[in-house]
Amino acid sequence: MAELKDVQARYPGAETFSFGDTPALIADLTALVRSGAKRATCTARVEVEAGQEQMPVIGRRDIALDADGRPALVIETKELVETTWADMPAHMALAEGEDDTLESWKAGHRRYYERKGIFSEDMVLIWERFEVVEEF
Repeated sequence: MAELKDVQARYPGAETFSFGDTPALIADLTALVRSGAKRATCTARVEVEAGQEQMPVIGRRDIALDADGRPALVIETKELVETTWADMPAHMALAEGEDDTLESWKAGHRRYYERKGIFSEDMVLIWERFEVVEEF
């Protein structure tokens, strides 16, 4: 089992984060990344501006944590696109690997952002395409 301090030493400058905000969602989304189905994610700009999320950076390698705060994966950001929830293109939404249709993606992400109290149809999202560098 990899220790966070050891992984951070191997990847200086890496940010830590989890895919999702509940233990079940973190487990589900991390499994999708491990399977290869999920190769993209998005972050709400309002959370970056509030200091709640880190801004992704092309070329940076970051450490995805499991629900217990242990390193699960290291990813490298390959592409960033800014869009809104309402204007999210289907090919980008489906690259997140969570849904089979854009409508399903919108419904799930609407619930997620409503639960966080930040949803609006014109909310700015930072879509990120990534590659897995290492799994633990």
